[in-house]
Amino acid sequence: MRVLHSPINIAGGPGAISQGLRELGVESTLLVFNERPFERGFDVNLQLRDTSKLTSLPFNLPRQVSAFSWALQNFDVFHFHAGLTLLPRKLNLPVLKLAHKGIVFQSWGSDLRGRRASEVRYLRSADAVIVGSYLTRRLAPRGRWPEYDVVHPAIVLSDWEPSPTEPGDLLRVAHAPSKRAVKGTDTVLAAVESLRARGAPIELDLIEGVPNREARLSYAAADVVVDQLRIGWYGMLAIESMALAKPVVVHLDEEAADETEEAFGLELPLVRASETDLEDVLAGLIEARETLPALGRRSRGYVEQVHGHLKVARQVLEIYERVRPSSS
Repeated sequence: MRVLHSPINIAGGPGAISQGLRELGVESTLLVFNERPFERGFDVNLQLRDTSKLTSLPFNLPRQVSAFSWALQNFDVFHFHAGLTLLPRKLNLPVLKLAHKGIVFQSWGSDLRGRRASEVRYLRSADAVIVGSYLTRRLAPRGRWPEYDVVHPAIVLSDWEPSPTEPGDLLRVAHAPSKRAVKGTDTVLAAVESLRARGAPIELDLIEGVPNREARLSYAAADVVVDQLRIGWYGMLAIESMALAKPVVVHLDEEAADETEEAFGLELPLVRASETDLEDVLAGLIEARETLPALGRRSRGYVEQVHGHLKVARQVLEIYERVRPSSS
């Protein structure tokens, strides 16, 4: 079976799946439009100009058409990420259907969660649609396309050696918002400042606009990582932090949490918080600092069971075999 992942390596997730598939013996290639900030890895880079600008089309389109022509001859399954495909306006989809290629779309959250069905009609061309959480599955639109498969994001665990810390007198908290408004960063800043004003031993490392290699050093030095307080589920920051054996504070949707625990037979090792109680939650962690290393070890174990790239790749391979039963 020959698989093409494209056209974006969002937070390293598609790359981790592709690597896992290769380790399972699948010929898997990751093609990207360009190397975006903080992305990690690709096999083929088209080096396109800004695809959101019409002025880039004369430069980009010949490269995209050439890449699609090459891919059509060389791959059995096309695995698209974040609602994007190889050609503008998703013009490649009818051709792929006519050529009897497997078509898989994988959502990374905002491209599907909360959207109207009319905005994602392209999913009608899919043989399978993957979402990364039970929350996204519940909030995604319904339409004439396949039922959503829940496959949690993958991480290459060998790239993330555990870095446990023994908290000292000062609790070190890391927070790395990709978008402050989405992550509830103002609440994080206010909570830490309020605690410090009360004399609590806490410091915040706000990590923004730095490459992943640098950011992970800050995660590794932290005692606790705060992910997000608004979305209702955890993202790649939390997964990477848990892989480093760090306790993670995050706002969780209770229904999605229950479904996840039932599906894996595991308890979510996440510290639950919201914008209304974050300060109290952090104050509790300061008082219970001695319990944090054990929680960090549980966090690492959870990631190994749920997000390890080989485990995720096996789930994805089962989907491929379902949509391309004659592939070998």
